[in-house]
Amino acid sequence: MKIAIPSMGKDLKSSISRKLGRAPFIIIYNSVSGEYDSIENPGFKIQDGSGQKSTEIILQNNIDVLLVEEIGRKAYSVLQKEHIKIQLSNSGGTIKSAINKFLKKM
Repeated sequence: MKIAIPSMGKDLKSSISRKLGRAPFIIIYNSVSGEYDSIENPGFKIQDGSGQKSTEIILQNNIDVLLVEEIGRKAYSVLQKEHIKIQLSNSGGTIKSAINKFLKKM
């Protein structure tokens, strides 16, 4: 399973970004291999359409689940139509802790 999480930094020790569109990075974690990629979010640097840019990254990387605290209506709608599970969370913390918490619930 591939999990996407908006992040303030480039690794699993980074803090979760509250908003998908305004996250500097998006971490893509593969739960089978335990490997991850860090992708710079172009939406972080633009005024309008930041959620759309983040959504494009998620779709291009064939994500199964998005762990996020806040997501805009447009991004939510697009991801729902593409059957990507959106797990809303307000736990904060690190990317690693959010992944572990999510995987334990499964």
